[in-house]
Amino acid sequence: MMEQRLKLWVGIGMTTFLGAGGQAALAHGGDPAADEPQKTELTAESGGETHHGGEAGKSRHGGEGGEAHHGGEGGESHHGGEGDESGHGGEGGESHHGGEGGEGGAVGFVFSHFPVAVSEGGEGGESGDTPAPSALTSPGIYYTELAFMEGHLATAEALYRSGHGDQGAAHLTHPLIEQYPKLEPALEAHDEEAPLESALEALSDKAGQTADWAQLAPAVAKARQAIDAAQADVAVETRQSPRFIGDVTLALLKQAAAEYEEAVKDGRFANAAEYQDGRGFVQVATQLWQTSADTLRDADGKVYSKGEAELEALSRIWPEAVPPAEPVKAPGEVYAEVARFELVTSPLRH
Repeated sequence: MMEQRLKLWVGIGMTTFLGAGGQAALAHGGDPAADEPQKTELTAESGGETHHGGEAGKSRHGGEGGEAHHGGEGGESHHGGEGDESGHGGEGGESHHGGEGGEGGAVGFVFSHFPVAVSEGGEGGESGDTPAPSALTSPGIYYTELAFMEGHLATAEALYRSGHGDQGAAHLTHPLIEQYPKLEPALEAHDEEAPLESALEALSDKAGQTADWAQLAPAVAKARQAIDAAQADVAVETRQSPRFIGDVTLALLKQAAAEYEEAVKDGRFANAAEYQDGRGFVQVATQLWQTSADTLRDADGKVYSKGEAELEALSRIWPEAVPPAEPVKAPGEVYAEVARFELVTSPLRH
């Protein structure tokens, strides 16, 4: 499924993809087991298999669920949990994350629009000719992975503030469990490893101890400060370039669409946590776009306005912190909305 979507997204052009958007939505009426989505929130970082355990897990990064596995190079990756509604894995099933060259094809989809950085000694791609992009070689991937952390924290805050702290607690651990291991080599290169890890560990330790957001807010603020400091290591001229802003925004939206697809099964929400992840990523994307308004308007005012309109349309798909009774749109329609954002903001990439 992901390979087919990648070919649509990259191979035949955005106009054709948009024309097929409605059919993509209809395609989800088939057998979900035969068309199981592959989650893509992973990059091509180096290293072997990493295990992030739950309460009885094997890793120093403990989550709340059962044992979770993040796949190593070329391997199948499983993000564990017992498959309850608020956990990863859907109803009794496993949620699969593509690792380095793994099933999900994460680099080819979420980060396909980023410029490829070529460096000596990098890991080869499928043909071995070019290095696989990673947070070490791409400032955009590095920045976006940190933005995913912000998305998880935004989701947690919304859930706590709306009286759903029982669901929000798990999201406070996701930056440490999901993003940090992939970013660790790049953070070490930027001398940001220790402060960010310390802040995220302190936050994870407090997660679930209280339903009072006010008691969690100081730890969340420290984590956000550490994330901001790590993002600030990207050169100012890079961070403030219209293309970079557009690329990071688009990557966040692509990931949000992938999360939404995992959340929906048989026309209803089967996995609240994936819906919530996607909502957080759309919120961070919108915030980045809006806080960069002056830069983007100077580059192309029409592109900024069109991008803003598409972000507003996407935000309406995630109306509340918890999933609505029925999905606002089918997953295929969400991908089409993201494709429209990519199309209207394409002048920033040329």
